[in-house]
Amino acid sequence: MAENSKWSKKVFSILLERAKGVRSWRQFASECDVSYVQMRKLASMSQENPPRPKLIRKVADNAFNDVDLEDLLFAAGMSSSGRPLSQKQQEPSQADPFQESLRALPARDRKLVEEYVAFLAQRRRAEAEPSEQEQ
Repeated sequence: MAENSKWSKKVFSILLERAKGVRSWRQFASECDVSYVQMRKLASMSQENPPRPKLIRKVADNAFNDVDLEDLLFAAGMSSSGRPLSQKQQEPSQADPFQESLRALPARDRKLVEEYVAFLAQRRRAEAEPSEQEQ
């Protein structure tokens, strides 16, 4: 089985929660035409493998709060075409005021912020790669 090193359960769960909005999980799953059990597994980070692009597309089509297909695909470790992302990864650089604020957070919150920042930085790099290849 392929390694899912780019699959970020935590980021996907956060995006799913935002996409759900004020709806219940049952209502959201029904509107997405996805089983309630699978939706809850994704939301609770208990599903080991990333969802397939077809499921992600269903969620994106019914998402609230500006959660889009690209964000969900990226959190699942896929490019906007639905293909797995390359294994290249770098650490994001951060400004000092940000570091100070980050250090002031409890360890659990710091880890969540660091994962989200890494997710955003990786997404930015993935978006830049196709334009660099065109030149």
